[in-house]
Amino acid sequence: MSEHDTTLQHDVRKPLPFEDETFDACYSHMLYCMPLTTSELESVSNEIKRVLRPGGLNIFTTRHTGDSQYGTGIHRCEDMWEIDGGFIVHFLSKEKIDHLSQGYDIIDIKEFDEGPLPRKLFMFTLRKS
Repeated sequence: MSEHDTTLQHDVRKPLPFEDETFDACYSHMLYCMPLTTSELESVSNEIKRVLRPGGLNIFTTRHTGDSQYGTGIHRCEDMWEIDGGFIVHFLSKEKIDHLSQGYDIIDIKEFDEGPLPRKLFMFTLRKS
C-alpha cells in the first residue's frame, strides 16, 4: 500500500459511503455470488452505478448456474446453495445478471474457470450509461 491508499471495511447491504460520481471504475471478485438476495444485489449494483462517473466501469466476477456445484448441497433460497462446509453461494444466471445490469451497457462477458473444481465464473464489464 502506498501513502495514497485507504482501506475501508463496509457492509455492502448499506449505501456506499462515497459521493455520487466519485470513481472511474469498480472491480469486485465474487461479490455478486455472496449470499445476498436479488433485491440486495440490485441495491449493490445501483450503489456502484451511483458512485461511478458517467462512462465508468463496473467489472465483476461471479459464479454462475453452469457451475458443477450449482444445485448441490443445501438449498437456502433463490439460487443460493450451502456448499463447502457451510459457505453459501448465490449462483447467477445470465438472465439475472442482465437484470442487475440495468442502467449499464454490457461491454464484455467472459466465462472462465478458477480453482481445482474448477469453479465456473463469468467476468462482466459494464459501462455506466
